[in-house]
Amino acid sequence: MRVLFVDDEDDIRELIEFAIMTEDDIEPTFAATGLDAIATMETQSFDVIMLDVMMPPPDGMEVLRCARANADLDDTKIVMCTAKTSPESEKKFRALGADYILHKPFKPLKLAEFIRSIA
Repeated sequence: MRVLFVDDEDDIRELIEFAIMTEDDIEPTFAATGLDAIATMETQSFDVIMLDVMMPPPDGMEVLRCARANADLDDTKIVMCTAKTSPESEKKFRALGADYILHKPFKPLKLAEFIRSIA
């Protein structure tokens, strides 16, 4: 399955890459900025997008809006990865089209299992 991981923090991307590098069924693509993510989504399709909320503009919310405006990604599951855990924030994410919210910090060794469970 094709998964786009979007996070502006190098160490988070490296941790995710390390956690899934032995998973033969997950084909990862990484984006370090919202702009990279938007450009990637315009040319590729994904089964799952794991999207950091707090990034320099365009932030995760704007990337989510762009993803949901792209008809080619209608069936893509979008997971917002965030330390914002208030019910109000989660309601806002879902209203914009997020399918799941993954709270940070998450357990990297459980990431592949989580992705399989939602794809």
